Amino acid sequence: MKSKEKEQIMKEYGWSETIENQFFTFANQIIGDKFKGRFTIKKNNQTNTWFWYYRFSSTTIQPRTKYLCSCDEPTSSNKSSFDNATQKLLEKINHNFSNKDVIEPLLSKYITEYIELSIQWGGLEYRKKGKLNVLIQNEEITPKKNSSTMKRRVKVLQEFKEFCDKKKLKTIQASKGEEFRVVMKEYLNLLKDRNKKIRDGSIVSDKHLSRATLKLHFQSIRMFLNWLATPKSEEGRGLIKQHTITASYQNFLLKEEFGEIVIKQRFFEEFSKKNYEKVLEDSLKYIRGVWNIYCKYGGDREKIREERLSYNEKLKDGTLSGKKHKNQPKEMIVMSDVVFFVSFIQLAYGTRITEILQSFRNYDMWKEYAKNTNTQVSSYFSRVQGEGGEMDYYKLFINNSKKKNRNIPITDLIYSWEEPPKGVPFRKKEKNEEHRYDIYETNIIDVIFELFHPREHAKTFPSPNLQEKPNKGYSNNWYMNLFKERLVLSEDFNWKKYGINSTHNLRAYFVSYMFLQDVHIEDVIEITGQSYSTAIKFYRWINDDVMKETLSHRDLRTILKKNKITNQKSN
Repeated sequence: MKSKEKEQIMKEYGWSETIENQFFTFANQIIGDKFKGRFTIKKNNQTNTWFWYYRFSSTTIQPRTKYLCSCDEPTSSNKSSFDNATQKLLEKINHNFSNKDVIEPLLSKYITEYIELSIQWGGLEYRKKGKLNVLIQNEEITPKKNSSTMKRRVKVLQEFKEFCDKKKLKTIQASKGEEFRVVMKEYLNLLKDRNKKIRDGSIVSDKHLSRATLKLHFQSIRMFLNWLATPKSEEGRGLIKQHTITASYQNFLLKEEFGEIVIKQRFFEEFSKKNYEKVLEDSLKYIRGVWNIYCKYGGDREKIREERLSYNEKLKDGTLSGKKHKNQPKEMIVMSDVVFFVSFIQLAYGTRITEILQSFRNYDMWKEYAKNTNTQVSSYFSRVQGEGGEMDYYKLFINNSKKKNRNIPITDLIYSWEEPPKGVPFRKKEKNEEHRYDIYETNIIDVIFELFHPREHAKTFPSPNLQEKPNKGYSNNWYMNLFKERLVLSEDFNWKKYGINSTHNLRAYFVSYMFLQDVHIEDVIEITGQSYSTAIKFYRWINDDVMKETLSHRDLRTILKKNKITNQKSN
């Protein structure tokens, strides 16, 4: 307990219980459990002067009371003596209360600084969720960088900071080539051997971190080290000249621990032109079936739901009542089979799942509801007027996907035997020798807009929970689970037997199929937004026929034949 005399003197030097508690709230992450305690002062009777001290709560730290600074030490005009004492405490904690006159800062000090910057860049903040402080995006702040990336970076670097603290790594060590590489290899092994953690940081299950997760850890650490080496004039910290934890060294470590990646080869072996056409046909047949029923009933959703989504109610004795019960939600006539529509776009145009699943209906909707378009992927459709008798079509404008912008023309048509409902654009093809009946063709996007929009909505594929989630789409995780359940593992479709296990395989199938058509690599890159190196891997694996054609130009028999003719002419 503080004596009344001490407490009064502390107040004269700027202390109060409220200010002290505010400081601990701010510095809680830095202080942690190890350095919990309280401020106090002591008097030097010989000089009759007072000094700030810090008394630890833990009895394991000896001595329990540590000197901070003189109460009369000069401070800036807007700082009190107590403010100076709090700053001295943080500095001493950072250096683990070393007694050296000249102390090299611990690396963890700057990891903390970079974590705080990452939180700012991502527009993030900590909020109480149950018993946990959870890092979430503050929608009132416009992030400078991708929020999801920054959130992941903060989580990864907090764990790396704990490792650096235990090793007492100094900042200067980060610039010592081979020495720091050995440290990072030790950290990789530590991560590799530990089990997965849940949100509160505790270990759960017997599963270890995957190669991809370890790569994300090292990428975040490299970004921190890059910042540490970047000059202040370029918004870095400028504390070291360079570091040696490069992308190539990161990949070397991963290769050393896990070997070469062989997943791609297995995928290519399972791919075939026949498999691609089969899964595309599955999607197209389903879409045509739903659209024909929709046109048959003139868009009457009650009749459509009665035919597609209803069943006879059973009485208690097990007999049928004759009364039809329609599944919820009302007005939705596609429900979980949304996977066919999204899959068709991915297979036909090679989009990433987020690019189509989270797309907006038009530019105005995108402008009003899309968030953080400078840092996160977003997309919208724009109608384009056809020329020379061609039907109108759509362009999918994709913004900031893998830091690239691109657009894709969507031209596929869905036919029906009945005229589409009023307001839906279509083209009528009169019956002829090839077609015994009139055919009505409608752009696939107009079909989607009509089927998935019982009322005005911002998203192309709105969440079925329209009331609780207005202008929101399906969550990616929920959709991908639905995709696996409905298409990959189902008995009726079972796309797994065609080599498809995830939505990303559909995009890969599109790329592979396009290369079988002997198209230009540059065109595929423009459509898919892939890098040249990724596209060339697909090209080399898939297009053996094209490469054989290329090699035929140096066929030995042809060369010898040409040389023989040339020699005969010269003689």
